[in-house]
Amino acid sequence: MVGNFGYSTIEIGNQLKEYMDKQPQSFFQVAQDDSGEIRGFWGVIFSDPNTVRMFGPYATDIENEWEEISEELFRKILEKYKLGKNIKLRVAFTPKNKLLDRFYKAHGFEQYNAERTMVLERHEWQRKKPEINDSGNGSVEIRSYRDTDFPDFLNIHPKGAYFSAHYIVQNLNDLHSLIMAVLDDRVVGYVYYEDFKDDEFTDICFLNVLQSARNKKIGTKLAKKAIEDSFKKSEIKKIEISVRVDNTAAFRLYQRLGFKETVTYLAYELKL
Repeated sequence: MVGNFGYSTIEIGNQLKEYMDKQPQSFFQVAQDDSGEIRGFWGVIFSDPNTVRMFGPYATDIENEWEEISEELFRKILEKYKLGKNIKLRVAFTPKNKLLDRFYKAHGFEQYNAERTMVLERHEWQRKKPEINDSGNGSVEIRSYRDTDFPDFLNIHPKGAYFSAHYIVQNLNDLHSLIMAVLDDRVVGYVYYEDFKDDEFTDICFLNVLQSARNKKIGTKLAKKAIEDSFKKSEIKKIEISVRVDNTAAFRLYQRLGFKETVTYLAYELKL
């Protein structure tokens, strides 16, 4: 498995169309044989001006052919971006994907992160919901993002995240939601999530709270809002979230909400 894509051909197709429509600098390439059959694919998008997120390589199951196709596709990617300044190439995949692990290590990529994927099923949320205590600071307002929130959002959002703050706010729509936590007229946290209706799940991409505003149940309030909004949609059967392996506080929070660990993704990076 490779991170950042949906599961079905429909969702992957929807994502590719969205990237091509909204990110003209994105770069998608295929390898075809003499008969015109597609034998490989590799795509990249910019999540910020200096970070290129890679999808693939995907290629045939024949290992020797996979390596040949992957080498050619990667060569073209390097040709396109090697003249850029401070460009980072990033990719994520599961430890089971031995071909990608070997390929990226051979090309100088180094692991910079590892994240657990956790899943919450609808029936599990119905069971856990009565147990959830989010009665922290009662003056916290949970509401949708407003344009005036951007400076505070930019301050909270992690630098170098795979989606930049600008990318997130430019792509908000019916399927991409950004919810803010406001305390004393100041944004102190947020949650950003995306719906994959054809795959019947919601992906909570980011949930962050200012250090000074923690231990007030704000993270629980934001997560609960994202969960409740997602499960109001009949198409959504489960919710996924990724948590850094060293973020034990977040891991315990999502466990309390009913999330269960399923798989770990490794994130690799090459600085050009």
